[in-house]
Amino acid sequence: MRVSSLNTKHIMLSQMHSNSMKMSQIMQQLSTQKRVNVPSDDPIAATRINQLQREQSTIAQYQDNITRLSGSLSTQEAQVQNASDLLWALNDTLLQAANGANADKNMQGLGLEISMLLDSLVDTVNTKSASGSYVFGGTKNQTAPIQWDDAAESWVFMGNHNTRETTVANGVNVTENVQLTRCFSRGGDELGLLNELYTLSEKMQDPAVSPASYQQDIQNLLDGLSDAQDGIGAIFTELGGRQNQLTLLQNAHTDVSMANGMVLSELADADVATSTIELQLYVNATQITFKAWNMVNQLSLFNTMG
Repeated sequence: MRVSSLNTKHIMLSQMHSNSMKMSQIMQQLSTQKRVNVPSDDPIAATRINQLQREQSTIAQYQDNITRLSGSLSTQEAQVQNASDLLWALNDTLLQAANGANADKNMQGLGLEISMLLDSLVDTVNTKSASGSYVFGGTKNQTAPIQWDDAAESWVFMGNHNTRETTVANGVNVTENVQLTRCFSRGGDELGLLNELYTLSEKMQDPAVSPASYQQDIQNLLDGLSDAQDGIGAIFTELGGRQNQLTLLQNAHTDVSMANGMVLSELADADVATSTIELQLYVNATQITFKAWNMVNQLSLFNTMG
């Protein structure tokens, strides 16, 4: 009887301890609203939750990259459009200059206009991003891509044509920059179009130079401006294609993230109603066990003697 009593007490103590641990777990779940707070709550679910959380973190990084890159491409697109507008303005000015009926003073004024438009075009190519980096200098984005060389009296390209890339999905990189200055290349000179425009504007502003002497230059530059606009058109197509790709990837990431979120919720979130009922059941069971424990404690050999 003595051994049996000790056994019974041990079983009851173990049961009360087990119930207490379970109640503590359920109360923590209700407090955090999470079913799995430590791996031991559900090892299989905990492993899957960890995997999904890592995937969600990676997706969030991709989405941040896409947002930043899309903004950068939009900035470049706006500046390329500005460059295109300036080229059209230069084209219109050259067409006026090609009219043989212009007086010398008119030609000087048109030459000054070309010079001002050229300066604006250079400023556009030397655009900086919000972070202070030059947009159109390739990977040399801390140096203005177009600079004036006093000795050569010409514009020189100080950037490069290397590309910068951003990772926007697993194994998918999208180029960040475009090669705007290549639209101005002529005759082996990286900035030939700009330098020819500068030379022409100087001639046109010099009253000692006869307009007839540079009429062919005007015609050549009209052809050069047409070629530059073709190059800019190709850049617009390229930028549009990248933006479309980013939109598709952003939508795909959003869909995957939402699906992962639903799975995470199913795995990790606590069912408050079910947990509350379960907690009450364990409370009741503990109370019953405790009452039984008291009854067993009160038993003795004399209870069987009558």
